[in-house]
Amino acid sequence: MSSVIVRLLLPIFCAAAALILRSQFAGLDRLESDGQLLFLLRQLPYILLALAALIALLSDHAPEAGATISLLCGYWIIQTWLQSPLDSQPASQIFYLLTLITPSLIVAYALWPQSNCRQIAGIAAIVLSPLLLIVIARLYAFEHSLLLGAASSALANGFGGGHLSALTWSLYMIALPLCLGLCLKRQNSFDSSLLGCGLMTLITYNWIQLYSISAFMYAGMGLLLTLNITITLLQIGYRDDLTQIGNRRALQQTAKTLRGPYSIAMVDADYFKKINDQFGHDLGDQALRVIANLLKQTADGGKAFRYGGEEFCLLFKGKTKQEVLATLEASRQAIANYDMVVRDKKQRPKKTKQGEKKRGASRRNSDVRLTVSIGVACSDNITPFEQVLKSADRALYRAKAQGRNCIQAA
Repeated sequence: MSSVIVRLLLPIFCAAAALILRSQFAGLDRLESDGQLLFLLRQLPYILLALAALIALLSDHAPEAGATISLLCGYWIIQTWLQSPLDSQPASQIFYLLTLITPSLIVAYALWPQSNCRQIAGIAAIVLSPLLLIVIARLYAFEHSLLLGAASSALANGFGGGHLSALTWSLYMIALPLCLGLCLKRQNSFDSSLLGCGLMTLITYNWIQLYSISAFMYAGMGLLLTLNITITLLQIGYRDDLTQIGNRRALQQTAKTLRGPYSIAMVDADYFKKINDQFGHDLGDQALRVIANLLKQTADGGKAFRYGGEEFCLLFKGKTKQEVLATLEASRQAIANYDMVVRDKKQRPKKTKQGEKKRGASRRNSDVRLTVSIGVACSDNITPFEQVLKSADRALYRAKAQGRNCIQAA
């Protein structure tokens, strides 16, 4: 739940920060008189958006790269063509087209399939905005009065007294709730970025007459995209994709912050190879997710990591092994009492609640029984982390030798 709150607050924070900074600079005569400061301000969105696009391309996140390139194109259009009054040509047509294309692109990227930069869908996501820009430029070259009537009417009769037409507001009322719903459902950083970009482009277009509003808003978008892509990469590097808990790298990083006593428990799934061989890797993956979730729920005060394969690690800061034995026993029993049922995928309920009811109704009639063996060791003030880890691992092997489904202390 906390990660969802962060994803929702981050775009709001970036938009609010951009607005606050703009209001602070708006009252400074120095901004208008100092050409270098104004030049740097107007280049900042290019720098931040280019950085976000580069990170997305290097990390093979094609939709993120495409959306960022779209914003780069949009900001370039604003700085190149919309520095003159909106009721002049071609500023009126360009502004009108931009306000229609931007929310449409946000909807398109929100629904775009996840793809890398080598797939056709990924390449299409990256070249979509430049291609649209080229097509519209060619059309305008042939017809200088393109959409002049619609643009003039939209500016003269802006919805709510602003500069945006009712059609543009309708598109944004589709894009913003869509991004919000996807952000809550998928808990994806990219959806959070699109939500923030939609909000900030809406503010930019509706108050386009405000001095340097586009520079501050697009800088906020660049910051948001850079932060979210970086957070995504950190999660990939420090979180196990299958079980959604920390991986071995995260454990090693956490170990650097340890001070004082702590306990380490190594947890290994019993007969896991047999589960994979008999029921397939899909059920094996499900079993690992179940173990990870139960360890998180029952390891009071402990943090769970996936160490590798079917092996997990629990780290208890500030606790001795005597203090964690009862907690580990509760974890062991919770896993041993959990019933897994092998179901036909065709008969699997589509709704999550229905699936939970079926799983709850199958208690004590399981086709698969999960058990774990646990080895635990405690540190002192001089024992290195790797030595404590090895002690817990040796205790785990003793638990295996004792018949499995038990706990052994070093």
